[in-house]
Amino acid sequence: MSINAKLAESNGWPLLRSERGFGKIAIFLAAFSAAMATWCFTIGGFVSYYLSAVPGSFAIIAGSLLGILMVTLATLPMCSKYGIDSVVASRAQLGTRGSYVSLILVYASAMGWSTILFIYKGRAIADLLVTFGIMDAQYFAPAVAIIGVLAIFLVLKLIRKGPEYVRSRGPIVAVMVAVMSLVILLLLVQRVGISGVLNAVAVSPYADGAGNWASAIEVLIASNLSWWAYTGSIVRTSPSARSSLWPVVFGFGLGVGLGSLTGLYTGVAVQGSNGDPTAFLLSEGGVIVGFVMLAFLVVANVGTAMMGIYAASLAVRQLPKTDKLSWKTTILLVSIPAMVVVALFANSAEAFFSVFLAFLGVAFAPICGIQIADWFLLRKQKYDVRSLFVMDKSSKYFYVGGFNIVGFVSFAAGIGTYIYLLDPVTYVYREPFQYMTASFPSGIVSAITYTLGTLIFHAPRGTGGYGRGTITTDTPKATSPEAVGVAGAEANAPSDLGGARSPLPKAASD
Repeated sequence: MSINAKLAESNGWPLLRSERGFGKIAIFLAAFSAAMATWCFTIGGFVSYYLSAVPGSFAIIAGSLLGILMVTLATLPMCSKYGIDSVVASRAQLGTRGSYVSLILVYASAMGWSTILFIYKGRAIADLLVTFGIMDAQYFAPAVAIIGVLAIFLVLKLIRKGPEYVRSRGPIVAVMVAVMSLVILLLLVQRVGISGVLNAVAVSPYADGAGNWASAIEVLIASNLSWWAYTGSIVRTSPSARSSLWPVVFGFGLGVGLGSLTGLYTGVAVQGSNGDPTAFLLSEGGVIVGFVMLAFLVVANVGTAMMGIYAASLAVRQLPKTDKLSWKTTILLVSIPAMVVVALFANSAEAFFSVFLAFLGVAFAPICGIQIADWFLLRKQKYDVRSLFVMDKSSKYFYVGGFNIVGFVSFAAGIGTYIYLLDPVTYVYREPFQYMTASFPSGIVSAITYTLGTLIFHAPRGTGGYGRGTITTDTPKATSPEAVGVAGAEANAPSDLGGARSPLPKAASD
């Protein structure tokens, strides 16, 4: 990869098609390795509260695929076409400055998942140390904090070589995780028996059967909506949206779905486990099973955390002047909040996780709805890439002071819809949640609001790149590295340029 391409890769600038080297298998394995981790045990454990093994299995797979469907429609077409990430793509709907909100969402999502993983890793390894008599139980809490923080430094060491290194190791991690996940699932079934899984009942279901189904499906939809933060950073390295579609759907959707099945079966079959098979398998399986679990925890969570810190770092480098920082400095600064949380608040992981899941649905369902409506209905599947990277008034996406009020009103409408249908803290729902879930209505309301608002306020005035008379002819000042290569990427979107990057952007045109 050329020096310019490496700069574009680490700073979020558009990648030329000739610089995108990930094929179908590489995209699938990168997505799968990011999706499959120990958080899946907790997700499956949540489902076990509402449904037993068989219906819960269908709900997990259905919810996973529905969630990734929304993310795929919202991010994959434009990110693959122009070689951009999710945050950059959102500038067309939220405004050049308004997109900082999506940057915050990406950072919170990616680092939230990573923090959970580091805490779970610390707990699991501390459990192993206590079980094998290596450490006294009284040191469990500080051991969790120390191991979790050390795990963060391990991940930083692995990804300090840059984004290309992160994704090149994804396939290796994915294969190892898949094999070990299958081993853990087989060990669980062997210990409790197939009948022990199939005959177990849900832990604490509602009286309403429809409410149980909707709650279980919503958990998986919300979990998979968080891949909005990851999808753009992965598919921008693929030469076409078509070749990325199924690898992303099956990599993310089935990765979370299949991983969560272990949590579901553990949750219904092992009382008080909350979906985590670690303690049960350690007590039942002895040393050999313990080492299998240790290998899984180390490999699986490291692979996912690598992708999480990478996605968060890529988002943060969209801020002004942050591209001046070295890659090593960026990933360290991005990881400091996770270190603080892991070191001081590891005992609050369960309460944090339930609220975090709700946050994912509340935040990302409206964004997905807005982007789907904008791309397919309003913009006819075309962006002005130059305007995505120019932050002054010459950008079509500057709107009012850099903010698209219609986009934010639509975002708020989706959030309000979600909270009305499902309380994100108590998980108490209102009708018609049991028939529609909360994420889909939230996305639909946001999409309708954005479409109507754009047609009423922007299209007649030709603002935001909508309507007629919106072609920008002024050449903006090339005051930042973000301007480098933008014109080349735009021209390269429908066909392979294969040439060098332009030092200055051309005039924008659709």
